[in-house]
Amino acid sequence: MFESAVFRNKDRGTAEEKLWRAVIARTLEEWVSGPLRYSRKAEQFLFDDNRDFIAVCSSAGMDAGNLRRRLQSIRARGIQKENNQPALQGHRKTHSQAQRFFQQKAFST
Repeated sequence: MFESAVFRNKDRGTAEEKLWRAVIARTLEEWVSGPLRYSRKAEQFLFDDNRDFIAVCSSAGMDAGNLRRRLQSIRARGIQKENNQPALQGHRKTHSQAQRFFQQKAFST
């Protein structure tokens, strides 16, 4: 789901770029709908890792700063809504927003 939604031009680029885009797409899937342990690891990579994240995005032919800003925006909206929702539903809301955002093809290379 994420690979086609996240990368409109998935046929563009080298084989290596396509491979790294698949890595990013998988990480996004784990953040949004993976088990809690993997979701937390994916979130740490997407938001806090400043060395490997940049290298992976660069290898994928993507702008790491742009991707991270968009993801931070999604997470911020989820946190705001979480404060207005029962505690158990907040995590799901963040992930639902992320899924809608990815389905709208917000990330392109």
